[in-house]
Amino acid sequence: MLYYKYMKNLFKKKKVLFFSILILVGFFTASFALAAGIPFFGGKIVSITNCTCSEGSAVTIVGYPSIFSGTYLYLPGSTMARGKGSVMSGKFIVGQYTPGGSCLLIGEPCIPSPISKGTMKLISTN
Repeated sequence: MLYYKYMKNLFKKKKVLFFSILILVGFFTASFALAAGIPFFGGKIVSITNCTCSEGSAVTIVGYPSIFSGTYLYLPGSTMARGKGSVMSGKFIVGQYTPGGSCLLIGEPCIPSPISKGTMKLISTN
């Protein structure tokens, strides 16, 4: 019985150590990504507007902290998708983007829809 309690406590300690190391690795990876200038985003998709005069969709995301909030351009075929990969209103999304991009809506001439952040390069959804 004493051996069982010892092994159980040892397993708990190893589990805590493993998750602590995992969190630290994630923190340092994110720090290096920020230092390298790779912009990323994350949050809840609140609206999607199809670009009717150009390719793609304008996706509005509300994130926490607010620096992740904004409008991003989603280009099917160009944006790499991981996870479920479906971009739908109400889903949570994370990813990387590059600044710039344009979404044009039908009009005479085509009307630009504002893309406040940039073009999605890599995404993952729930």
